Amino acid sequence: MASVLNVYLCYRDKIVFKKTSVFILAPLCLLFALSANAQWWKKKPVARLPLLHDAKSVSFNFSMIHNSLATPVTSVAKFETSQFSYDVAEAAVMKSLYHTMRFHMYSESVSNFNSLIALYLEQQRYSEAKWYFLQINYLARQKGDDANIIASLVGVGMVKSEIGEFAQAREDLTAAADFAASRGRLSDVAEIKKKLIVVEHKKSLNIKSDIRYAELPEDKKN
Repeated sequence: MASVLNVYLCYRDKIVFKKTSVFILAPLCLLFALSANAQWWKKKPVARLPLLHDAKSVSFNFSMIHNSLATPVTSVAKFETSQFSYDVAEAAVMKSLYHTMRFHMYSESVSNFNSLIALYLEQQRYSEAKWYFLQINYLARQKGDDANIIASLVGVGMVKSEIGEFAQAREDLTAAADFAASRGRLSDVAEIKKKLIVVEHKKSLNIKSDIRYAELPEDKKN
């Protein structure tokens, strides 16, 4: 039993000695490492680039480059609008027209009518253009809009002259001139008289444009 105790005590003393050695040697190693690299904490000088010289002010003469400007190239190519583009534009205006007519938006409705008329005149769809001129005339009379009453009468008359209805065109233009005169719009009367001369000239030469009618849904399917 005594021998076992002696062996235990010897083993314990060895362990204690090893631990003591570790705690003593560890700080000594750290101190040695720091002393070996004693320069790590010192701030190193920063190398700076030399200062730039003050910039000299240079005056630039813009007139020197005036002659070197590129001349813009004007395009002379003209592309016809496709029927698909006309259909898309017509559908968009029609959608807006339904809205403005539903909520009794007079000015916007007249603007939509004029947009449709412009589309139809480009496609030589004179019968439809004439019908929308009459719609403008109807709305304008309800609102007492003298300017649009005159403009719509003139528009109807000029459309009729395009399709060879010269007698009816003269009646519409004369009615527009009389209405303008009754309202004291003398400048409008002078312009309408000029258009009457144009209609008479076309009548004497029997000039009329080709008429294109709106396609029915069955025709578009074919």
